[in-house]
Amino acid sequence: MTYVLKIGGGAGVDQHAVTRNLAERIQAGERWVLIHGTSAAADELAARMGVAVRTITSPGGHVSRYTDAQMIGIYGMAAASVNQQLCSELSGYGVRVAGLTGPTVITAQRKQAIRAIQNGRPVVIRDDFSGRITGIDRDLLETLLDAGYTPIIAPLAIGEAGESLNVDGDLIAATAAHALNADLLMILSNVPGLLRDVNDPTSVIEHFALHEIERYENFAAGRMKKKLLAAREANIEQVILADSRLANPIDAALAGAGTHIWREGQHVGHHA
Repeated sequence: MTYVLKIGGGAGVDQHAVTRNLAERIQAGERWVLIHGTSAAADELAARMGVAVRTITSPGGHVSRYTDAQMIGIYGMAAASVNQQLCSELSGYGVRVAGLTGPTVITAQRKQAIRAIQNGRPVVIRDDFSGRITGIDRDLLETLLDAGYTPIIAPLAIGEAGESLNVDGDLIAATAAHALNADLLMILSNVPGLLRDVNDPTSVIEHFALHEIERYENFAAGRMKKKLLAAREANIEQVILADSRLANPIDAALAGAGTHIWREGQHVGHHA
């Protein structure tokens, strides 16, 4: 069995709790692919370098990082740093790891024209280095897993012109899960799951079937919309959106914490 884990890169994510619990499960014989985010590390590095972090707001209200030529360099350095930290932590627990910080594992098509709203007016942005994922090197991942290594993938892709591109970590995880026909995709972040009320952390929607996902996208906020999109794109048996800030976050999620999204409706006991 193969499992895919995405650990968020935002502020407040408990990376140490995740790596400790992940190491225990790998040492027990499980096969995991780890994808990580970079947003907080990139913001911190940009601040140290005196570079302003800018965002793009889509006409639909989605906010994303504005990754111009300077920022993609900063983003790449931050991604490599986070990847090395994760490799070091897991190696310290005795896990054999393969840090994949270069963008060649993931291919993407650069977004040539991004429609956005700036100062209340529609604009088209053409100098952004972000991309839409077009593929992943499944053979490499399977080779590493078969050899007993845990791949750790940074959120960078290579474009058609050989340029580095910023791509969404949740969607990388979904692409990996789909390509490997994984048994599970787990996304751990700094929230307890999909909430009925974003201001009430106890209002977690416990589970629903994949075909019902549109019902929940209507009130999902911010990054949670991307996580639901990732659940749809993975199209595997089970996706879990859960909290990294627990003592054993992977164990807790597998025991029922967070939001569980099943492909087959018969797994769902009740709906929100």
